[in-house]
Amino acid sequence: MVEIRIPDSFGGADHIVKVNHASSEQFASRLRKVARERRRFAKREGIYCYRIYDADLPEYAVAIDYYECVLTDQDAKDGVLKKRYDLYAPGAAVHIAEYQAPNSVDAELARQRMEDVLTLTPVVLGIANELVFAKVRKRDRGGSQYAIKRDPFVFVTQEGLLKIRVDLNGYLDTGIFPDHRNTREMLADMAKGKRFLNLFAYTGTATLHAADGKAYSTTTVDLSQTYLDWAKENMRLNAFVGQNHTFERSDTLSWLANAAKRQRTWDLIFVDPPTFSNSKAMGEVTWDVQRDHVALLKAAKRVLAKDGTIVFSNNLRTFKPDEKALNDAGLSIKDITPQTIPFDFERNPKIHKCYIVEAI
Repeated sequence: MVEIRIPDSFGGADHIVKVNHASSEQFASRLRKVARERRRFAKREGIYCYRIYDADLPEYAVAIDYYECVLTDQDAKDGVLKKRYDLYAPGAAVHIAEYQAPNSVDAELARQRMEDVLTLTPVVLGIANELVFAKVRKRDRGGSQYAIKRDPFVFVTQEGLLKIRVDLNGYLDTGIFPDHRNTREMLADMAKGKRFLNLFAYTGTATLHAADGKAYSTTTVDLSQTYLDWAKENMRLNAFVGQNHTFERSDTLSWLANAAKRQRTWDLIFVDPPTFSNSKAMGEVTWDVQRDHVALLKAAKRVLAKDGTIVFSNNLRTFKPDEKALNDAGLSIKDITPQTIPFDFERNPKIHKCYIVEAI
């Protein structure tokens, strides 16, 4: 172990910290610099959840996201959170996802570097150790998954004026994808007066923005009842309730086939499928976004109203749309990825792909 000196980010006395490697001081310095810049921008723009580090130094291959809690103790006491979610965290918390080290990196060295990251992050950010949550991300068929699942740690953050419930510890992801902040804002701008459909909806954050953008109605579809309940809770937190906001549990392709048979249509459809899935709930069927995206978008076209729009996104970094097959199916596709990458993901623009798909 070695001792390094870390300046206090808020003007206090320096911190003397014991770490495994003296080179970890470079990580601390980079994190401090970027966090200060991002904090200023976020405060100015009213952003409460954002990325402050994403493997900026290859040796310290982690993604660090900052979440600010917007509820007070009194909010919790007054039941703003339902009883089962009443786990209030003051101030802010941090979520760290460690990218799995390649086989060329010594496993013990990677472990020591991650240990230094966990030691230094709360010091640099001025956050209590117990409010820093870490997970390991493992590559799997072009996508990724987190390796551990633990007890929930739930509180409410905010995006724009919308309150969103997040869980930094209990599930594979936290309940919100910060890289899609611009996409959600775009959907809100497009949604006024529209019938909005959210497929593979997860916790319904896109639905929340569409409702805030004065959509005529919203339909939220996901295979997981857990995530549908979460989506309902997000909508309730923002007073979007009533018969114009419906939630339907189903496999997306089966649901689309049934909706088409019933001649249901929507003006604006958001489709953000997983990269790969072999969920037990799907039986023997598997999902691969590169292989299956044409079939998915053809199915979505069948419920798309005249002059309607599909916003299609995914997180496969190597994804290439099959434009010929889509054109043959009567669909045009336009890449709008650059305008959907938020300021805090600009150094990692391959974080997702995003397209406008329309009938031709």
